[in-house]
Amino acid sequence: MENFQLFLLILQVIIAVVMIILVLLQKSDGDSLSGIGGGSGGLGSAISSKATANILSKATMVLIGIFMLNCLVLAAMSNATNKKIKSDLEQVIQEQESQNPEMPVTPTVPAVK
Repeated sequence: MENFQLFLLILQVIIAVVMIILVLLQKSDGDSLSGIGGGSGGLGSAISSKATANILSKATMVLIGIFMLNCLVLAAMSNATNKKIKSDLEQVIQEQESQNPEMPVTPTVPAVK
């Protein structure tokens, strides 16, 4: 479970970086990366600039969907892990209370003078 969560976190970072690059490539202003190839077609004009924009926008939308789905899966996994840790801690506290009923389980903090 931890390896899968680590894989999803690494995938999340990769998707975020690719989305940033795709968004920067989509802008048609002079301050973006879309003019790297020079001219309006960019990168040798193998395909038209309108088709390139359409492909980039569709790829960005697909990545946004994958990013959001990945966020939901990671949040659900994190919530399940937190619930398991909480139940384990409560079980340990109950076991300690049953072994020493006169001793408090929660540590007392001395007063600061």
